Amino acid sequence: MSLKTTIKNDLWRLNYIVPFTKKHQFDEKGKADLMKHVLTAYRSVKPVMASGGRSAGMDVKALLSSVEVEISPEDRFVYFLDTSKTIAVPGNILSNFTLDYDRIIHGTFVSLARAAAGPDRYGRECRLAAEGVMRLNRKILQELEASGEEGSEKKAAWFRSMLTEKAVHFEEALQRILFFNQILWQTRHRLNGLGRLDRILEDLYEADLADGVLTEDGAADMIYDFLECLSRYPDYKSDALEGDIGQIIILGGRNADGSYFSSALTELFLKSQARLGKPDPKTFLRIGAGMPRGILETAVSCLAAKTGSPLFSNDDAVIPALLDAGIDREDAYSYCTSACWEPFIVGKSLDQNNIAVFDCFAALDEILRGDVDAFADFEELAGRYTERNRERFAEFLEGLNALKWAEDPLVSMFTEGCTESRTDISEGGCRYKNYGITTVGLPNAADSLFNIKKLVFDEKQYTLSQMETARRADFAGAEGLYRELKGLPHHFGHDGDEIIAFVNRVTKEMSRAAETYRNPYGGTVKFGLSSPGYNILSKKAAADYAGRKAGMPYNTHISCLDASYTEVASFAGRLDYTDGRFNGNVVDFFAPPDLPERNRGKFVLFLEGAVRAGFFQMQMNILDSATLKDAKAHPEKYRGLIVRVWGFSAYFNELPESYKDLMIERAEAAERIA
Repeated sequence: MSLKTTIKNDLWRLNYIVPFTKKHQFDEKGKADLMKHVLTAYRSVKPVMASGGRSAGMDVKALLSSVEVEISPEDRFVYFLDTSKTIAVPGNILSNFTLDYDRIIHGTFVSLARAAAGPDRYGRECRLAAEGVMRLNRKILQELEASGEEGSEKKAAWFRSMLTEKAVHFEEALQRILFFNQILWQTRHRLNGLGRLDRILEDLYEADLADGVLTEDGAADMIYDFLECLSRYPDYKSDALEGDIGQIIILGGRNADGSYFSSALTELFLKSQARLGKPDPKTFLRIGAGMPRGILETAVSCLAAKTGSPLFSNDDAVIPALLDAGIDREDAYSYCTSACWEPFIVGKSLDQNNIAVFDCFAALDEILRGDVDAFADFEELAGRYTERNRERFAEFLEGLNALKWAEDPLVSMFTEGCTESRTDISEGGCRYKNYGITTVGLPNAADSLFNIKKLVFDEKQYTLSQMETARRADFAGAEGLYRELKGLPHHFGHDGDEIIAFVNRVTKEMSRAAETYRNPYGGTVKFGLSSPGYNILSKKAAADYAGRKAGMPYNTHISCLDASYTEVASFAGRLDYTDGRFNGNVVDFFAPPDLPERNRGKFVLFLEGAVRAGFFQMQMNILDSATLKDAKAHPEKYRGLIVRVWGFSAYFNELPESYKDLMIERAEAAERIA
């Protein structure tokens, strides 16, 4: 593992994975020591501009003034990152969100800066940050004007009007998005989404077509080049794992009047991403009943490119959950996602939707280490687990308020409510101010409990004490029991009334704990049943009764190794996503390549049926186990092999071995079912 990867993982564990509970939190010295170690190493890899006590606005201005401009005359667009520079600030920089690019396409940056300016602190900080943006714009413009290269004058014209005038043409608008996206990455924001680009850019695209400025083929080439720019600097941009970048483009979606929005751009973005053949940026298609079948057919054909895109979000499940949570109707129908899966209202939200991971298996492990013979029946054990899991979740939420967010005048200018209230987004100046939690381990806890029910309470093959003795020894000397557990059918993911009622009961109790939580800005918390932590938190977890030994990965998102695609989708459709249970609920499965390639119509019918069943979100790997095994044995033959991991895709060769092994196991299981 490279030093840079180690550093990224250290930062992620410190700020994301480590549970924020009093019981599990680092003490202050331990946390300070780790941060000192991480930042020292981080500076050796990626030099930073330390704040030195200056203001946030001054830091942005100083950084953007010092960035080295790099322009390639061969490129259609200007896009570069000075990878030797970023910002070191106190507190956590807001990440995992999407900037409101519409405000600088159908509006101007100067108007945002003028509205924000003023004699108060908010105004001063915004003015300084805006001066940094203007200086970088001016440096690029000067470089272009002095170039003399073919195409430089066209680009120079874009940068002359970029901050002061609305965008006039489609190509120009793409350049604006790239410029401000570049600034986000440069100022150390992570996991930066891109929003509903087919919606934002539709009028400019249609106008250029009508005026003869643009053809559909020309637009396709522009989008391809735009995506290619965004795919650059993956090492600099990646978060916890290589490829965890978060540049997600939202496409399609239901309108508030019940109709479905899509356009020619929807298909162009889908096809261009497939043509690019890279793991990032990725496309995310909002689907629903009554959407044009042609869009779904295009999406399925794009899956055959094996980039992991598009991802799918079911508006018929997501929007009602947002409305139930009190999101305004207009905002609910316009939802995007933070960067991966978690619903996010662009331009109106502080919402930090991926700040910590809660382990639902830990409560069961704790209970089983007590007096297990005291449980008279399964219901008593299941009830105690549900209660203890709720208690642990409440304790977990208490620790979230220790998080401090760095002042962010640049993002504040783009966010409705901040300038109006003269309050930085880091202090809650916007409309929505919620936190989001992801979870792992509930499938393992549920399957463990139902296997206890069968072997201990129903069939009385073992006492729970006997089972526990074996589990605590990681089944050493109890290989027969382990093989029996490994061979039992799973429950989580199967469309059975009892397991679905149990999962909804557990999450309802968690939502009861969340109801009373308020963060420092008055916001609440939402949670979901999927997380990238399934192969991270599990490394310190004891064995379970679901056929998993200590340290092995938890179940992946909403999935099941022995249930069909349709059954898993039906299971997901019967889960309850109200009462704050909507922070990403991802059905995840493998499909053999010939399914979407040779049976496209059948696959489209499956997706339409899954929508009707009510699944929340879905992703898939279109791969076979033979390819994955050969790629592990002969990585040099598969340098471009892409796999879905979480809300992101990554190159298979760059994943840790445990991820590779898990993917092979899941691909084999899918082939047995198909």
